[in-house]
Amino acid sequence: MTKTHPNHIKIRLAQPQDRNQIFDIQRDAIQILCSRDYNPEQIQALLNYAELDQSQREGRKDIVFVAEIGEKIVGFSAYSRYWVNALYVHPQYVRQGIGTELLKAIESEACSQNVNTLAVCASITAKPFYEASGYQEFNKTYINSSSGIYIPCSRMQKWLCSTTEGEQLPSDSLTVICRFFQWVLTGK
Repeated sequence: MTKTHPNHIKIRLAQPQDRNQIFDIQRDAIQILCSRDYNPEQIQALLNYAELDQSQREGRKDIVFVAEIGEKIVGFSAYSRYWVNALYVHPQYVRQGIGTELLKAIESEACSQNVNTLAVCASITAKPFYEASGYQEFNKTYINSSSGIYIPCSRMQKWLCSTTEGEQLPSDSLTVICRFFQWVLTGK
């Protein structure tokens, strides 16, 4: 899958040789973009968590997309059934539609697999992006790092597609789905 979008953004499936660039983008985005929402200890815990998640991603067989401008990788997203596992854009390329295109690639892939709802554990920094993309918060939560640092975040979800073209899920049904996800994720 390769798609070219406005501003010459090309979205394609990641290749093994992209791994180091993907990790660099994730590290830079956490260090720079999240610094306004998290303290230095939380940033370090997020970096440690991201490194662990990178190694686990290979075992999970995530579908990973990269965004390129020219030959330069400027962002990536990772998806596994029902979950947006990662979406990062290099700090020099934010607010250019790259994150939106990466999210659209994930949502399109999910719909092609008949997945109607996606969930994400969004950082405080990313929450406004997901809200603007139609995701709704259903639970405030946190990541508890291995060093005991609590990192606040939000569990969010979005209804993507339906079996009948144009069919919309009633808002009370959306609430039931949110509560179901909350129960699955938190046991509450």
